[in-house]
Amino acid sequence: MSVTSYELDREVFTLLNKGANSLGDWQGAASGISDYVASWGVERFWAMSRSSVLLGGGVPNAAGGSDEQRRYFAWGVARVVLCKIVGSHLNIKAEMTTEQFQERFRSLNFNQQVLLTDLLIEISDTIQFWTMRIKDAKDSKLPV
Repeated sequence: MSVTSYELDREVFTLLNKGANSLGDWQGAASGISDYVASWGVERFWAMSRSSVLLGGGVPNAAGGSDEQRRYFAWGVARVVLCKIVGSHLNIKAEMTTEQFQERFRSLNFNQQVLLTDLLIEISDTIQFWTMRIKDAKDSKLPV
């Protein structure tokens, strides 16, 4: 399985751009994804990105949702992009509950678990990059 940086950038930017108008609500939480995954792991990340108000598996509403939905918008983006990239290869779907994901994650071999973790950290770094580019564009009043 090969993932190009263009594919990753395109997926992340497309989803993040949907929340550009409410950047201030989710920008702070976006910067903590990579550290959270490195400290607590993919399973806990999944639980955080799928809180009880974010049922359904999609990207949380960045503009009109609850405070929690806005705060974890970028986390939902990370989960959805991860599933778009490796979901069909590893049988992981964005709408999986935390329990379903944990069961599937634990059935993966060590190399697949490492791949998933590394990819999620790469996605979070990409989210951080595009978040700053979106912020720069908003600050300069340029269209995103």
